[in-house]
This record gives sequence, structure tokens and C-alpha cells, in this order.
Amino acid sequence: MTITNNTNGITIRRLGPADDANVERLAQLDSGNRPAGHLLGAEIDGRLLVATSIETGKGVADPFSRTEELRSLVEMRIDQIKGNGHKSKRLGGRSHSRGALAGSPPGAGGKLLTLPVRLS
Repeated sequence: MTITNNTNGITIRRLGPADDANVERLAQLDSGNRPAGHLLGAEIDGRLLVATSIETGKGVADPFSRTEELRSLVEMRIDQIKGNGHKSKRLGGRSHSRGALAGSPPGAGGKLLTLPVRLS
């Protein structure tokens, strides 16, 4: 079962075997290795820009795109999946406001914050 959260052209979803070629492409672009384990990815309009391991938190991203916000969204979703509440390592470990996760309790898989898409 694929769980997808779509926010203004941004899709956060679990990646599977069909995504392997795109993950490898990201790893090559990012001069890194394919993250180990099950992956969560961020796409804009169907183009994979971020892939992060649910188990280790390590990831790869397209270095030619602005991906910091996408990485943060993926990390927040991984925290939700793991039941770690609303904390994110990239955001300094501080709690996010209730509005950021639409009032969902930790681990409930609430709706992600809507951010404007910047493609530059």
C-alpha cells in the first residue's frame, strides 16, 4: 500500500523497486551512495528530488534543485511514521507548532504543512 501526501505539487511517499533507477540517479548526482533500507521520497510534479532512509535518516537529493524544505518535510514524515512526535533534526530539534501538522497527534500521519513550491 502506498501512502501519498500531496501538497501543491509536492508528493511525499514510500519508494519501492520501481523507483530504484531514480534513486540511483539522485545518488550519482549527489556524489553519495544509495541510502540503505526502506526509503521515503519527495517529488515535485512526478520528479524525484529527495530520497531518505526511514531506518537511518541518511538520504540523497538533487544538488541542482533547492531541496532543503523537501528534506525537512521528508524528515518530519519519517518522525511521524516512527512515532517520534513533531521534532526534526534539521529544524534544531524544536517542536513544530500544531498548525504545521494540522493538529494531528504524534505518529498519526497528519497532513503536512502546505508550502509554496519554489522551482529556482
